[in-house]
Amino acid sequence: MNRYSDDDLEPESDEELYRNPVCYEPAGRNLDLDRADLGVPEIPDLLGQLLHMRGRVPVDKRGLICPDCRDLRDRRVAMYLVERDGVWLASHYRKPGEKPVSHESDEHMARKERIAKDSEDHGYHAEAESTTPDGRARLDVRITGDNGIILGYEPQLSEQTARSMLQRESFRRRSNIRSVWDFANPDHAGIGTVPYVRTPDLPASVIRVQKNPIEVRDGNYVVDEGHCTPAGSIPRCPFKPFDPDNPIADPYCWGWHRILVPEHQSSTASDSGKPALTLTRFIVEAAGGARVPFRHGGKWGWLPADHWTRYLEANGPEVKPASDERAAVRDGDRRSLCTADRPASDFRSQPRQRHASRSVVLETRDAPQAGDRLPGGAPARAPQPPQLRLVTPGRCEAGATPCGATARLYACGWRCDPHSPGAMARHSS
Repeated sequence: MNRYSDDDLEPESDEELYRNPVCYEPAGRNLDLDRADLGVPEIPDLLGQLLHMRGRVPVDKRGLICPDCRDLRDRRVAMYLVERDGVWLASHYRKPGEKPVSHESDEHMARKERIAKDSEDHGYHAEAESTTPDGRARLDVRITGDNGIILGYEPQLSEQTARSMLQRESFRRRSNIRSVWDFANPDHAGIGTVPYVRTPDLPASVIRVQKNPIEVRDGNYVVDEGHCTPAGSIPRCPFKPFDPDNPIADPYCWGWHRILVPEHQSSTASDSGKPALTLTRFIVEAAGGARVPFRHGGKWGWLPADHWTRYLEANGPEVKPASDERAAVRDGDRRSLCTADRPASDFRSQPRQRHASRSVVLETRDAPQAGDRLPGGAPARAPQPPQLRLVTPGRCEAGATPCGATARLYACGWRCDPHSPGAMARHSS
């Protein structure tokens, strides 16, 4: 009699297992592996029946299939049950040496191919689908950089919870991998939760053409410091994020700040002569050590190496939280992390506020008050807001002292006929 042993199969890694839903074909529904009856009470002892098939029935005849492969790729991929720490999980059926089942979209695969090619073109070895030494994580693209840097490029186009992203990042960090998570959705729960960049949502056909630049729109921070005034170097107070309901609100507090701020919101954002940062340049610089991941107060991002030095000089390294010492996956966590085809849970993240400030305040001082003294002993002068001149509709506002004659509205403001743009142009010529 033929024997079919599950020991001859190659199970998926722990990181992959918690994500897998499983459908029982005879019942026509997905199983709930947290329940004793697997969510199919009309079939008594279904778990016992499935376990009894081990060694007697081929895996592809047991009735367990992947609903994602069925729905997304129109493929019937068999699954089998695996026990981890008393928790039952479902693994895709593959023989030893076979590649893992992929649920990646064409856009996801295009990003991996593009970054692997770009990295090789710049002299760095890149390997797709590389597993970490402990087997707990599989890197989409592993890039071997300078001075022992190992970079893991991870495009993340599907929705995940913040808790899921933290656990996946912990697997990589324990293997000394510098992860670059690439998000296209500006409201993704992983933004700031893990070291990330944000790029535009482009079709695969555009991504695969290497001459097409992919712009980095977020995730690359810089250190900004200065006075929070219209004439200062801080473009907007970190404590006053943009309010779309009140767009003309005062954006300054008149104090002094040192902040970590996304480069596109920094004082250099208006520098038109500065080339746009592309994903390829970012990856190459990160592999070469010119960009460094940071974590401040639980928020992640990337800093240029010289800004990283300024950050350390001002603040010192962040103290490693005690929570990092616990196991990456605790008992029961795999049950809690659910996929889109399972019911919503308390662990799902709420949509992120798109207009919320992502600045990280390192140091701040209040505006000087009357009577305060500077370090040299001189009296401090409180900064004054600019004086706004009263404009009267229908009256000419030209001149240091407003003309006040009857006027019409031009692009430059209210002007009378002698002070109109045409009259002033004729006068100057």
